[in-house]
Amino acid sequence: MKGLLLGMTMLALSLGMAQQKAEDIIKGQCEKAQTVAEFWHGFQGGAPKEALDNLVVEFNKTQGGQVCVRTVSQGNYRDLSTKIKAAFASGKVPAMAQAFENNIALYLESNALEPVSALGISLQGINPLFLEAAKIKGQYYGVPFNKSVQLLYYNRDLLKKYSAKVPATIDEFVATAKQLSQGEKQPVYWFVPDTSTYAYWFFTLGGNYIQDGKLVLNSPIGIKALEFLVQAVKDSWAKPITNGFINTNFGSGVFGFATDTSAGYSYYAQAAKFDLAVATLPGRTARQPGYALVQGTDLVVFKAADAKEKQVAAEFIKFATSAQAQAVFGVAANYVPVNLGSGAVGAVTRYVKENPQFGVAITQARFARFEPALSQWEQIRFDILGQAITAAVLGQSTPKAALDKAQKAAEDLLSGKTR
Repeated sequence: MKGLLLGMTMLALSLGMAQQKAEDIIKGQCEKAQTVAEFWHGFQGGAPKEALDNLVVEFNKTQGGQVCVRTVSQGNYRDLSTKIKAAFASGKVPAMAQAFENNIALYLESNALEPVSALGISLQGINPLFLEAAKIKGQYYGVPFNKSVQLLYYNRDLLKKYSAKVPATIDEFVATAKQLSQGEKQPVYWFVPDTSTYAYWFFTLGGNYIQDGKLVLNSPIGIKALEFLVQAVKDSWAKPITNGFINTNFGSGVFGFATDTSAGYSYYAQAAKFDLAVATLPGRTARQPGYALVQGTDLVVFKAADAKEKQVAAEFIKFATSAQAQAVFGVAANYVPVNLGSGAVGAVTRYVKENPQFGVAITQARFARFEPALSQWEQIRFDILGQAITAAVLGQSTPKAALDKAQKAAEDLLSGKTR
């Protein structure tokens, strides 16, 4: 395993050169293998796809050329779930795929997934917070793989300019953002008006989407969280980004803060022309950070796959979620390792010393929440709740009216009145 770790570490450190080679290596490995297990994923490029391809190369090397995992990108995550649903109809499913918890719930409606217990995969050492979210109806149908959490991104140069400290509480965050915005005469907290940004404020203020077994989008706390964002824009210390990612908008103004996913760190770092830093999210008190939204997927295996392919998929999942593999994969792609043992692996300890932001993400992962594992959540998340948040932030609706409308639309969808 030491040789494996060293090889993966070297690959991770040379991702820029290795990407094409990794794809070519996988192609060659699978051309010669007797059993090929397709792995459908939603990585379109960048560090995550590069890290995954290198991980697969290393796994295939351990198999003596007899079996092989072949990665197949299906576009983004929504494209991935759409193509998997189409595969159910055609009967041509892959051996395994990435899936959010709500995707797992959806696929179970077609009885399409193998329970983890039937695959001989041990879950020992996997972060219990991540595991619990993958349990549906008392069973695990997915194994956590790539997980990220939101962090507070900030401009250290700007804070130094105003002798301001990194805010630890929401009150401190608001006060500091106002101070910097007044000084710069423009808003310095940048956010995308979507369900991810909203989730941090919602969860930290004490919100819960499921109440008495029902989905509630227009709770008093939900309205309060959305009113907070709307008022922040009106008070000129928050700037909604509606075109592209936050980091692609650097240069369009003075950036001070963002509450965004840890998986985006490399993109922020590449774009920033200032001293970029991260911290845990501001909480209601200084005693603990705010609650981050956990994003990222689990690995699932499909019942309809060939028995030999399912066996290969199970072996890959064991490999990919081991402490050593998760350490290298996490470092390469800025994901929080799902295996608790990864924290003691040299690849992580060395990386944290040189890149403190990675240690911040590991700390923040202790204070995190998941969105509901409802089969319709993907549609609710983007097309109902997401649109309500955008409408309110852009002044097209009041927060209460927007969330009331979203609640009605979600209820109609869940009851089967609409699709």
